[in-house]
Amino acid sequence: MRLRSAKRRFQKALEHWLFKHHGRLKRVLPNRYFVFRYPGGRIHWNPGNSPGMMARILGIYEVDKIAALRRLLKPGSTFVDAGANVGDYTLLAASLVGEAGRVLSFEPEPRNRYWLERSIDLNGYKNIDLFPVALSDGEGEASLYLGEIAGYHTLIPGHPERQAGTIPVRTRTLDACLQEAGRTRVDMMKIDVEGAELQVLRGARGTLENNPEMILFLEIHPDVGVDPAEVRSFLGQFNFAESGPFWSSNRRLVAQAGNLS
Repeated sequence: MRLRSAKRRFQKALEHWLFKHHGRLKRVLPNRYFVFRYPGGRIHWNPGNSPGMMARILGIYEVDKIAALRRLLKPGSTFVDAGANVGDYTLLAASLVGEAGRVLSFEPEPRNRYWLERSIDLNGYKNIDLFPVALSDGEGEASLYLGEIAGYHTLIPGHPERQAGTIPVRTRTLDACLQEAGRTRVDMMKIDVEGAELQVLRGARGTLENNPEMILFLEIHPDVGVDPAEVRSFLGQFNFAESGPFWSSNRRLVAQAGNLS
């Protein structure tokens, strides 16, 4: 146990160092996509793109969240990935849920989606539905503000490192997408949408009501204007509580969260 704890501390320290110094490392890192192996199969990553992508390559990115996901996501489950980026969670989920399960992946930015599609094809996964839309709280069109790196694109205007241009994207609610797909059950959902967390959650109200046992991995971005207290208040309507890397209304699961990573 102490050895595992020490390893996690080292991984987090290395991840912190990498995020701090990646700007200098970029001078010597290749700025192109390569194929890497990881627990979800094979994936296209660019070591020069961002510290987050380099941390993924080194296997030190969000280690607690990934460990919990691998423990909790079962064969035959339905997984939703809101803000899929280039697909590390989408592909990992596809490998875990198997042929009897389903992954619904949402990524509005074309270049991210291109590399995700290539990785899906590379692995031969047939259990992924990829939606070229931004999940939000309404059906329509919005401006996507492009970040300087792959994981920074956002629907929220006026923030540093997210001013590399804009493109129009279609917005949809998760509830509407699931209804069209003839699906109501969601076992696990990951949301990482750079400031649009509340919009996605509001557009998933029916999904949250219909799936009280759902496990939610939610990245909250106060640096892009999100109020964590408002997020907690909204999820509290559905009895979701935060514990470690995930949210759940299952109190037994919440109590065991520290043993899942």
